Formats: sequence, structure tokens, C-alpha cells
Amino acid sequence: MKRLLFFLTLLMSLICTSNTNAQHVTFVDDNKNRGYVNRPYLRYEAESSKCVTDGIILSPSFDQRTLQSEASNQSAVNLINIGSYVQWNNSATADGMTIRFSIPDNSIGTGTQGTLALFVNDIFVQNIILDSYWAWQYILKYGTKYPDNTPNTTSKFPRMRFDEIRVKLTKKIPVNARIKLVKVDNEGIPYTIDFMELEDIPKPITFESIQDTNKVMYTPDAGSLVSFIGANLGKTIFIPEGKYNVDKRIYINGDNTKLLGAGMWHTELFFTASSDDRGTYSHRGIEANGNNIVIQDLFLNTINNKRYYNNNSAYQVGKGLMGSFGTNSTIKNIWIEHFECGGWIEGANNLLIQNSRFRNNYADGMNLANGCINSILENSSFRNNGDDDMASWSRASGLCVNNTYRYCTSENNWRASAIGFFGGKQNKAYNCVVIDPMEAGLRITSDFPGVPYSSDGFTEFHNISVYKGGVANGTMGVYGDLWGNQQGAIHVVSTTQYDVQNIKFSNIDLIDSKNNAVFIGCSSYNIRNLILSSINIDGTGNYGLFFNNPKGNGKYCDITYSNIGNPNNTNTPSDSFIFIEDCGAAVGNLLTDQLNAVGVNGKIFISGIVNTPFSVYNSLGMSILKSHFKTNPMEVNMNTGLYIIRWNEQNFSKKVWVN
Repeated sequence: MKRLLFFLTLLMSLICTSNTNAQHVTFVDDNKNRGYVNRPYLRYEAESSKCVTDGIILSPSFDQRTLQSEASNQSAVNLINIGSYVQWNNSATADGMTIRFSIPDNSIGTGTQGTLALFVNDIFVQNIILDSYWAWQYILKYGTKYPDNTPNTTSKFPRMRFDEIRVKLTKKIPVNARIKLVKVDNEGIPYTIDFMELEDIPKPITFESIQDTNKVMYTPDAGSLVSFIGANLGKTIFIPEGKYNVDKRIYINGDNTKLLGAGMWHTELFFTASSDDRGTYSHRGIEANGNNIVIQDLFLNTINNKRYYNNNSAYQVGKGLMGSFGTNSTIKNIWIEHFECGGWIEGANNLLIQNSRFRNNYADGMNLANGCINSILENSSFRNNGDDDMASWSRASGLCVNNTYRYCTSENNWRASAIGFFGGKQNKAYNCVVIDPMEAGLRITSDFPGVPYSSDGFTEFHNISVYKGGVANGTMGVYGDLWGNQQGAIHVVSTTQYDVQNIKFSNIDLIDSKNNAVFIGCSSYNIRNLILSSINIDGTGNYGLFFNNPKGNGKYCDITYSNIGNPNNTNTPSDSFIFIEDCGAAVGNLLTDQLNAVGVNGKIFISGIVNTPFSVYNSLGMSILKSHFKTNPMEVNMNTGLYIIRWNEQNFSKKVWVN
């Protein structure tokens, strides 16, 4: 009897029925003007105290074997029995609904279907078909770490177990209505609901409302959409409301071309070429290679359900947006799902991307790569992508310069990082929010070949919040990244290609990091001129700062620690990494008019006030050099080793390691 009472009590603790007036959730970073603050939708979470349900609330877990490890806040509702439901009261009128869900895959990786009935104020509205066709990617425990959609419970582990369904309702839901999702089929098979988002859909844009005398409108009787666009380059091309099946890639190779839809909820381009054929790379997405191009008010989707054909990176399956986009082009109000990448753009100059959604893609959300300069992506949502959400990679000979990600939100990224820069010059991310990444939050590495980080200016991250970033070491598919390795919420690693240099993090909040909040490490190359300023670390599974044998130098100022999982806030860096507190220089260059010294590539650079005496001692305390500042900084050649710099024979001194 006691055992029965225990299980009944446990079951009741997993059922959320107390909040009968459940409303939308709020995001604290909105008040800090961080993230996609002007998003048009409200979030309704399927979690304890945030919904009404007779389903089972999955308890939060970071164990990657559990489905909820990929859910928002690592919790969601399981609807198992026919008639089981989850319910909210809405805070605003809405006729656009997005449901984040998971239902089981089948044995060959093409998914299963299920049905939810939508009720508003207990009146049936419509059925909603869930389909896991695009979800459930699998990674080999040993060997290649690219995911595919072929299950194997022995040799693989799953990620991307969630997808989303968007529902355009025929009737607007009034304020404070009871919105109920009810499971109506597949008794005993769980339908997992993570959250629902509701929004008012703007009225469709019409051809008549476009103020452009050089405009044309596509209609199906004009033949192929791809051919119609190709025949009207340089014009404003309008695609009216509707879903259009497209069997080839759309090429825009003429300046001043505008491709406009009726709105991201109204005009859908669905690319139909199967990714089971290795020859269909050129059959998906929009490629633009002209100047002053505009892409606007479209939803892009595809039948593609994997990253690569046959798990071979030589056979890519295509990006939603690609090409160079030339100079002064604009992308706005675009929603992209189920491509290899949401976008991969190379060589753009002054490109502006706004108010868009990059979700449920198999690799990057957006990569401003290989020669992109002066480009901005802002006010956008990234969710459930399988590589870096926001990235800039200076690959080949294309230096990426002065590209910016700002006012964006990244959620549930399931591979790599939310924001990552790889080489380049003066690229930056600011006023962003990162929530529930499975691996790193903010990532700087030299893993990839290409143009190194510039010594001119800084790669910068500032005014950013990262929630539950990083991952602990562990067995692949349980903890760790795809190799079972640890990553920090901030992850700075110099590895196989070039030095990581001139990197600045400032005004960063790292909340509830799963392992180490900040990871700094090296293998083949060094870290130079790393700056951490005003870093708030609140909650970790291990250290606040973890040094993994880094080499080089850095500075910090105003790092605060609370709720640290390890007894110590940090471990101790080796003598090969000179990491000092210096608030005078922490927000600028390491070499300033302040007394300072850094070791770089067989030299010591010593800075200070002109005519101030200084001395250099070796690690045994023997005097090596006595001089005074003639120029600022002064450059002194030294052999590899540890040195002590002392100014004016006073107690102020500095250790410097020279490689």
C-alpha cells in the first residue's frame, strides 16, 4: 500500500493542473534590450505551472539520452493516451500558431504522423497533423560526426528530436480564450509538446500595394517559377499568396532584382527535389549574385530531411539562401526551414538581413562567410539548427570584415554553437540572447582552415546573455559534444590552423552553465590578446573559468562568480598563459600607456610612460636588461622562457612568458 501511495504521489507531481489561467511566458532579457525583442509572437510553455494538462511533465535533464534534454528548459509534456491534452489561456488575439513537438521516428528514418485536435473555448476548430519526417538525426558514436536520418540504436545516438508545425488558422482566437491541444490517435505512443507560440498574422501583401512601376506578378499559367524569375531579372517580381512547388534552384543574377512574396505566412516556396538523389544540390534554395537585390516576405521549405546525401560532405543538399548578394542587398521577413543551412553567403558587401526566422535546419542558421564585409543580421530568431546558428568563417582567401549579428535570439541549437567566429577581422555580436544550446554558446576557435584572426582591431562579443551553455565531458550521446568532449558556455580554443588573437568579451551574463562557464585552451597554436571584461557567471556545473593548457596572454576585469559548482571559481593557468587583472586596459588593447608587458612570438612588448625606467629579470632573478622607455611600446627580443618585468625598481612587476 505504501508503495502504491508513493507512485500515486509521484504521478501527481508530474501532472500540471494548478495553473488554470496559464498565460504566455516573459523573457527577462527584453528589459535589457537583448535578443529578438520585437518578435511578433508570444510563447506558451508546456511545463509545470505554465500550462494545464493531464499529460506527464518530463522532469528536466541534461542527459542526452532523454528527449527533454533538447526541450526548452529541458522540460515538456507527454501526451500518451487518446484524449490527453495540454491547455493555456492566451494573452492576445492570434491566428498564427507554431507548435514545437516531438513524435517517434520510424525504423527507416522517414518519420511517423500523429493528430492533435485544436479546441478554442471547448469548441473544436480543426485537426493538426504532426509529422516527424524532418526530425530525428543520428550521429555515429565512432567515426564521422555528421548527422544523417538513418536510425541505428547500436552504433548511433539521436539529436534534433523536435520539429515545428506552423498553423495558419482560418479564424482569429480572441483574447483570454482557452486553447486546448488534444491527442486523438495512436494510443500509448507519446506526443511530446514543448511549447506553442501565437501571433497575429499581418494581412497578405497585394500586387496593387507595391509602389513600383517596374513590377511583374507570377501566376502558374506563366509556366515555371524559376524560368519566370530568370526572364524578369532587374524587375520587382511578386509571388502572390499560395504554396508553390519548385523543382529547381532559383538564380538571381541580375542587379536591382526584387523577389517579393505576400508575407512569410502567406507565400511558401517548397523545393521538391529529393535529397536521396546525390545530383540534386542545384535544385534547392535561392542563389543571388547581383547588386541591390531584395528578397522579402517568403517562407522557404523543402522536402530535404538530412544534412548531406549519403552522409558525405561532398554531396551537399543546398542552402535556403546562397551566393554573394553583391553590394547593398536586403533580405527581410524570410522564414527558412529544413535546408542544409538557412543561409550561406559569400562575398557580400553591406548586406542587411532583418526580421527573419532560421529554424530546424541541419547545419548553420546563417554563415556570413568567405569575404563578406560590412554586413548586418538583426532582429531575428534562430532555433533547432544543427551547426552554428550565427557564424562568420573567413575560409579560403576571403577575409570577413566588420560583420555584425545583433538583437537576435538563439534557442536549442543542437550542434557546435549559437554564435561562432572563425578567423576574420573586427566581426562582432551584441545584444543577443542564447538559450539552451546543447554545446557551446559563444565560440572562437582556429579549427578550420582559412584567413586567420586579424591583429587589427578586435573580434567582439558584448551585451549577451547565455543560459545553460556548454557541456560536460562524457560518453558520446550521454554528455559531451559529438565527440564526447567538454565545451564552455564561452569557448575559446586555439587548435590546428592559426593563433586566436584580439578577442574581446564584455558585459556577458553566463547563467546556469552546464559545466565550465568559460573554457580557454590550446593545442598547436596560441591565444593572444584575449580580453574578458564585466563577465557575470551565475551557476555552473564545474568552474567559472577553466584553463585547458592555454598558451599566450590575456587580461580580465570585473568577473563575478556565484553558485559555482566547483569549490574554486577557477583552476590555475600554467605559466605559458599570462592572464592578469587589468581594468585600465581590459576594455581596450593590451598595450596602452599604462605599465604593461606581453610576450608574443619570441619578443616582449613593454609599454609605459616615456622615460620611465624598467628592468627585465629571468626566472632565477638575474638581471637581463635595464633600460627606459624611448618608444611606446618597446620591443625586446628574448629566448623562450619566463621573465619578470619591473618598472622603476619598485614593487610593481609582471610575469611574462615568451614562446
